[in-house]
Amino acid sequence: MDANLLITLQNYGLSEKEARVYLTVLELGTSIASTIARRAELNRVTTYTLLEDLKRDGIVNETTKEGVKYYSVISPDILLKQLEQKYESFKQKVPELLAMAEKFGNKIKVQFFEWLEGIVKMYDDMLSSTHEPIHSFLGLEDMQPTLKKRLFEWFLPQRIKLKIPAKVIVSNQEANVDYKKLDKKAFKETHIIKTPLFSLRGEINIYWENRVSIAMFNDKEMSWIIIHSTSMHDSLKSIFNFIWKSK
Repeated sequence: MDANLLITLQNYGLSEKEARVYLTVLELGTSIASTIARRAELNRVTTYTLLEDLKRDGIVNETTKEGVKYYSVISPDILLKQLEQKYESFKQKVPELLAMAEKFGNKIKVQFFEWLEGIVKMYDDMLSSTHEPIHSFLGLEDMQPTLKKRLFEWFLPQRIKLKIPAKVIVSNQEANVDYKKLDKKAFKETHIIKTPLFSLRGEINIYWENRVSIAMFNDKEMSWIIIHSTSMHDSLKSIFNFIWKSK
């Protein structure tokens, strides 16, 4: 099964197992649950549950012939429209939801995510940064090819589409020099720190009015943290601006 297609479907909100079922049924055309389970490499009970969930969401269609249930899926273009509609509907509610969350006080909130699926949650949260540019310290050296693919082929186009500007500080590495060349096209400004004393292996993002995300890219520490703290946001943004204006 194509790993890139699985990742694409997960980026749009399907779970890994739901994505496997969708791609399997798409390939088979119309089939019974036992065949779908075998081809998707899932147990039968799980597959039945996933098919019912996807049917409820309007992604899977069910027909019965001679007492046997057959399943098919909607075409990818219709799926895309449905997912985009859900995204737009939720996006409209984000300010209201954020205002509700802020009523609970100024306590620091921390969200922790691991492995590749966590990057979707972190970058999704960053796409809510409509009040100010995203300020980032970025080191691409340890970033896995799959993770880099998500960054450049999914997050970056979404940020550009939403017209969210970015300011990025990077170290003087070859990958970062190439990254700077994308500035005009990618709706961003990149500042390269040329001293060998400055090195980045991961990513720190300062965004919204009170968010800081920290990402570790290497295999042993692959994890992401989102911190909700106005004080930390303001402090790190001050450090960022100091470095930025010192170039």
